[in-house]
This record gives sequence, C-alpha cells and structure tokens, in this order.
Amino acid sequence: MNGEETGGAPRESALVRLFPLARTLRGYRAGAARHDLIAGLTVALFTIPQAMAYAIIAGIPPAAGIFGAAVASILGAAFGSSEFLVNGPTNALSVMLAATAALMTRSDRIVVLTLMIGAVQLAAAALRLGRFTRLVSQPVLTGFTAGAGVYIAVNQLPPLLGLSRATLVTSLGGWSPPHDAVFDLARTAMSLGHLNPAAILVGIGTLALIRALQKVGRRLPAPFIAIVTVSIAAHYLGLGDAARGEGKLRLLQDIAPLTHRLPAFAWPRFVAADFTELAAPAITIGLLGLIEAIAIGKHLAAKAGHTFDVSQQIVGEAACNLGAALVGGFASSGSFTRSTVNHEAGAVTRLSCIFSGFAVIAIMLLAAPAANHIPLAALAGTLVHVGIKLVDVSKLKQAMATTTADRIALLATLVAVLLLEDLSHALLAGVAVSIAQALGRAEGFELIHLRETADGHLVEAPLVAPYTDEVLVVDLQGELFFAAADVLELRLREILAGGARFIVLRVRQAYNLDATCAQALGNVARHARARGGALILSGVRDGMYGTLERAGILDAIGAESVFRIADEPMRATRDALARARSLAGQARPQPQPRSRSRSA
Repeated sequence: MNGEETGGAPRESALVRLFPLARTLRGYRAGAARHDLIAGLTVALFTIPQAMAYAIIAGIPPAAGIFGAAVASILGAAFGSSEFLVNGPTNALSVMLAATAALMTRSDRIVVLTLMIGAVQLAAAALRLGRFTRLVSQPVLTGFTAGAGVYIAVNQLPPLLGLSRATLVTSLGGWSPPHDAVFDLARTAMSLGHLNPAAILVGIGTLALIRALQKVGRRLPAPFIAIVTVSIAAHYLGLGDAARGEGKLRLLQDIAPLTHRLPAFAWPRFVAADFTELAAPAITIGLLGLIEAIAIGKHLAAKAGHTFDVSQQIVGEAACNLGAALVGGFASSGSFTRSTVNHEAGAVTRLSCIFSGFAVIAIMLLAAPAANHIPLAALAGTLVHVGIKLVDVSKLKQAMATTTADRIALLATLVAVLLLEDLSHALLAGVAVSIAQALGRAEGFELIHLRETADGHLVEAPLVAPYTDEVLVVDLQGELFFAAADVLELRLREILAGGARFIVLRVRQAYNLDATCAQALGNVARHARARGGALILSGVRDGMYGTLERAGILDAIGAESVFRIADEPMRATRDALARARSLAGQARPQPQPRSRSRSA
C-alpha cells in the first residue's frame, strides 16, 4: 500500500507522491527491464500508425502527432498513478479536436487548445475534482463512442476513395450545410464522380489486411504490418508516381513530409481571444480525456491487483498534454488498445510506457524518409477500421435493453454527435440529459448491517470493520443510478477488505438500478470471487432482475446467487444467508443477546 500505513510504516516523501516513477526506480530489477523493453517496443509499433492517423483526423502534421504521442507516453508514466496505462492520441479526442479545429481561424490553435487542456486538468488535480468524472454515465459514453466511430469512418471516406478537398462538393443545392457526420456523408456521396481506383484499392486492401491479421493474433501490430506492406507494394507498383496525373496516389509527403529532425520545444502563441473561445472545448475535451484515462487505469489496476489514485492520474494526464503542446502535439489520454497490448506483452512496471515513448522517437528518426511514401488511403483504411470497432453493437444493445433513462441518454448523445458540428457540445448534451435524470431521483443510498440474533431475527447493527463473521448481511436502501456506482462499489469492496468474504446484499428497498450501477455490482461479485467469497443478492424485484440480465451481470454474480423477492417477509434474505453459509462451510452463529427485531 502506498502512503502512510498502519503499523508505523514510513510516509512517502513529497517527491515520490508527485513523481511516482521515483518509487518504481527505487526497487527496479534487471529482470523487469527485459520484459518492459519487449512490451515497450511492441507498443511502439502500434503507436506510430495510430499517431499518424489521428494527427490527420485532428488536422495537424503527422510528425507532430508522433512526437506528441512519444512525449505523452513518457510523461504520463512518470507522473500518473497507473503502472500500465499508455498515453497518447486517442480516437475520441482526435474526433473532438477535428470538430473544434473546423471552427478555428488559426491552425496553431490546436496546440494552444492542448496546452489549455493540460492547464485545466492540472487545476482539477489541485482541487481534487476527479469525482466529477462520474457525471458521465456509461450510456452517454457508449453513445458518444459509437457516434465518434461513425464520425471517423465518414471523415475518412474521401481519402479512402481518393477524393481530394478540391473535388469534394461544398454545397448542396446552393446551401452550405454544417460540417457534421450526416452532411459530410452527403457531400462525399455527391462527389463520387471523382473516384481514384488506386486509392480505393490501397484503402480497402489495408482495411482487409488489418482485419485478417487481427484474427491471427491480438498481439500482432496489425496496423503497422498492414501499412508497411501496402506502402511497399504501392511504391513498387508506381501508384504514387507523378506521371499518373490525376490517377496518382496521394502520399504522406504530399501533405507534411517527415524528417530526421527532432521537434523543437516552443511555447504556443497566445492571443487574448484564445482564452475565451477555447475555454469550453478545453474543459469538455479535458473531461473526456480524464474519463478515458481513469476508466482504463482502474481496469488495469484491478486486473493487476495494484492501487489506483485518481488524483495522481489526473496529474499524469495534465503532464501529458502540457508536454505534448510544447512539442507541437495535440491532446492525449489513455489508450485502451495500446494499454491492453502493453499489459498482455508482459510489461512489469511503468517503465514499459517510457521505453515505448523513446522507441517511437528512435524508429521515426531512422525511418522518416521511408515513411513519407505511406499512402494517405492506407492511413484512411486504418482509421475506418478504428471507426468500425468503436461502434460496439453489444454495448449498444445492452444500454438499449436496460432502462428507459439509459436509452434516452444513449440516443440523445448519439444523435448529438451525428448532428452537431462541435462535438464538445454533443458530449455536454449527453451529460446534461444524465444529470437531469439524476436530479429527478432521490439522493444516494444507505448500507445497514443486519445481524442475526439467537432467535433467528435480523436486527440492525453498526456497519463497522473489522468484521468477526465472514458472512455479512447488508441492507441496501435508496436510489441506484450512475452517479452512485463508484461509491457503492468502493463501500462494498471496503466491507470485503474488512474481514467479510461473503456479502448477502438485501436490495428489496433499492430502486432504479441502471447499467452503470449494475456493472459496479458485477465488479464487486468478481472481486469477491477472486478472494474466495461471493456477492449474493436477495429481495430482487422483477425489474431489477431484468436490468441485471439485460446488462449481462447475472453471469458475473451467478443466477444461483440471486434470490428474488418472496411473499414471506425476509424469506429471500434467509435463503440467501443459508447459501452464503453453505458456501463458507460455517455453522449457525452462537446465541447473542436479544436486540430490537427488524420488520421485513
């Protein structure tokens, strides 16, 4: 455990708390270095094509995207809480940046915006505002992510089809519509008379090769292999030769050639209007970046059995964006794909992320001239693949099948992403819908310990650790909506950490369970099982049972550990308690003094 511990353990210095890399270096071993180096190099091969592709989405030079990704990976690992989280450009942030950039008058304002995002996140860390990331519910994130996937795919159709900006239709019947996913698709459809067969062949070939390689093995850097393979083939076939005229394949060197030079550190140029005009997108994009990073960091920490400090991770995200801005890069956050690859490739410590950042720089300095021959259609094929993956049909079905509130939040966010030019407004629309729903419900919940007396009654008792009985009956009362999910999961985990292995959770007086709180119960059930225990639900109403079933949580808890409401008061809870004791292999508790009995 980090920080001050019971039993007189020394308190960590301020330097170690601010700079967690110092803690890692203090006990670093040569055996870990080999694993971290291998994982870092593997992640670098995923990072390079993604950074170039996301830079194109955001409208900045690919070189800036690559070096910004390297700096973000290094600084995020040095200052963040997670041992395995790989920071850098992500699809969701790139989409929001692209939508914001389309409304800008100066191209360098993306860098200014990135610096402001870092400043906003640093202020959030200082004020310990991490709890506000809970305001974005799971259905809102699902709707936003799916909409972002459609946006990316539509945005990359022109380069995939070989359509240049000059050949794209700009108006529809004399009207200049907004630049959103729906109208951008209409513009592309009306420009199909200028298709480039070479670009279509390369783009679709890249997309097909990536999907084929991913079926071979998840650890393969499929985008890297596909882009290198297709680029070599296109070069030897002469598809990018100027002699082909209008049928020439557009290459990376045609928009922003890569060089051997390292980026120079430079402070972005501010004007007074930047602070007022970019404040809203800085806050919104910064919030989304924190939500991404914190969610992935928590997932990886739980998987590895590590602690996770939300406030420290916010410091890491702020460092990423401040550093990326100083090398001309753009906003970064935790990448689920690259972080998962890092963990599965055998990473042991946060140094794997730092090695990855330096590997990206080294590879690009060595391969810069060759990388200039990458076809833009190949990068477009990579991004269309990313967009398709973001539309998670199973998650959409789950959210649509749970509650009316979840359906409304998901659809409102999805439609806003497709119809609004500024995607920060789309995310805020989804958050506003969720908050409006939450305000219509009661505030919070309560956990009450139910202790069994000698005559078999269940009575209220203080819920105070440590617990002498490894089977604990807890009455959960109140509203179970998304904003309460993190606190509920934390409280139940604390009970397990306090000595109980089996929790019988009575939910007869708990109401309006949504997908986010259902997921929290599933997480607790998996955590309890990993500790040799179980989470058992009693007094489950039909509506709550349906939500658990449609959200896919019954498998995590186990249908045999869900006791539905019965006509006889407390019957379901007694049956659940009997099952818990059977699992624990323990006898009925010894007689205790009588207390005031609780009615069912």
